[in-house]
Amino acid sequence: MLASLKSTSRATLFLCVVAGASACSDATSSGGRHPLTVSVTSQAQIGAAASRVPTGSALGDISINLGGNSLVITKAQAVARRIELAPTSASTCAGMTEAGDDDADVEDGCAEVEVGPTLLDIPVDATTKTNITASVPPGTYRALEIRIGPITSGNRSSQAFVLAHPDLKNSSVRVEGTFNGKPFVFTSSIDTRIETAFSTAVTVDAANPNVTVAIDLSNWFSDGSGGTLDPSNSANAARISANIAGSFHAFEDDDHDGHDDHHR
Repeated sequence: MLASLKSTSRATLFLCVVAGASACSDATSSGGRHPLTVSVTSQAQIGAAASRVPTGSALGDISINLGGNSLVITKAQAVARRIELAPTSASTCAGMTEAGDDDADVEDGCAEVEVGPTLLDIPVDATTKTNITASVPPGTYRALEIRIGPITSGNRSSQAFVLAHPDLKNSSVRVEGTFNGKPFVFTSSIDTRIETAFSTAVTVDAANPNVTVAIDLSNWFSDGSGGTLDPSNSANAARISANIAGSFHAFEDDDHDGHDDHHR
């Protein structure tokens, strides 16, 4: 829920994963709706202490060398339970009580993007990956919120998601890599709403805009004092989860290059 936003009319935005985008074709062409894509990248979020490690099949993994430790991220995933867009006409939002992971009957007065659960497969190379295609009412939107959370309810969409992604059952984030050469798998069940305002409002019209969510993977395992947290140490889980929750930033990126169109 966007706690400070309200729209004058409710608009539900139906999403499909890009692999099944053809299922959205009828909705996209009906009712004056237009397509909006949502992409994910980490390419513009690599700090001075991080670098790309060349691999045989990709542009590279992310290597972080701080405080005498070496951490390499080879795979990163997050679960988006809900995505919400706020129109520029919004001021405040009515309260919302969620009854389930993909409850289409829950309303809060905002323009909601009903995702079901959707996997955000975060690229660890320098690419920008389009995860979602939406059918969106035309208009101008000023903010995006992503609800990151574990799948807990037993509705059909949730069951299908867990069957397709068993490694993420009861988790909202999963990271694979090595710490000082030792393989690790870090999982978290963080449940957080990540709201980001666009620097310039995004207009959905015949131009078919794209919104990119940039994620600062290099900060996920930072201890905040120039060191790197060991993801296999359970004592570090709370700090790592807090870093993850603060690492998302969204912006308009119509050419899908991983950079804000309005800040070049």
